[in-house]
Amino acid sequence: MDRKAFLTELRRMLEVLPFDEREAAIAYYEEYLDEAGPERERETIESFGTCAEIAARLRADYAVSTPPKTPREGFSKVWLVILAIFAFPLAFPLLIAVMVFIFSMFVAFFSVIFAIGVTSVALVGSGIFSVIGGIAVFVSDPLTTLFFFGGGVAAVGMGILLGYATYAVATKLMGVFAQLLGWILHRVKARRDA
Repeated sequence: MDRKAFLTELRRMLEVLPFDEREAAIAYYEEYLDEAGPERERETIESFGTCAEIAARLRADYAVSTPPKTPREGFSKVWLVILAIFAFPLAFPLLIAVMVFIFSMFVAFFSVIFAIGVTSVALVGSGIFSVIGGIAVFVSDPLTTLFFFGGGVAAVGMGILLGYATYAVATKLMGVFAQLLGWILHRVKARRDA
């Protein structure tokens, strides 16, 4: 593979990265090849490894280096790291163990987040119905109205607070989860290089 083909393929594989990150990576490899010179170009390109390995490593490094702003962004960063892990050739049993570990972590994490999210929605819904029920009995029993109205407003408030807390925790934990996967990636890469 010559310089032009290498850089074109690498640029294509890095399209998921932001423009600045992608161009910085391309500039790094161009500078590296400039220093190597035309006579050692092919040897230098072979020493980099495949474009897929380079792109996987760069995507994982980017995913781990920038904290996610939303759970969705964090989820996509976690997937970038997972894909980077599987881009490296591993022993089959180790690959199965890592896949099972990652899958079980995802299932556990998203199960808890889903359960808390459903609970917050249920609190808001029951609070709204309680307020409506309190208003409906206002004429017959004002004290019951106050009880239902107060309980309903409290339930809506707790539901909104729980929903916001779930969103904040999910965002933070996705960043931590991405860093954990990045650490696993670097350990696997270090083992492979050793």
